[in-house]
Amino acid sequence: MNKMVGSISENRNIFDFFIKVYIFGSSINNTHPNDIDLLLIYEDYKDILLLQNEKNDISLFLEKLLKLPIDITMLSERELEETRFLEKLASVYKKLK
Repeated sequence: MNKMVGSISENRNIFDFFIKVYIFGSSINNTHPNDIDLLLIYEDYKDILLLQNEKNDISLFLEKLLKLPIDITMLSERELEETRFLEKLASVYKKLK
């Protein structure tokens, strides 16, 4: 997991559009995960089409870099609070940005 996080962190500029980024799921504790789960947090009231384009660009870049499928969840700041998404992960996540 550390190598993957390192590779992602070295390319942190791909997340410039987002205010917070987390990695979670099996890739946290598994040295050979089947995929990488990312949570991207954006400011409220962003252009949905632009968000989708950014998500696709990040996914394509990281899949090529890490040779693994990338599963991306995007939430606004408000949605993050309302859903309590991080709390449901039971501390099995790492903040990347």
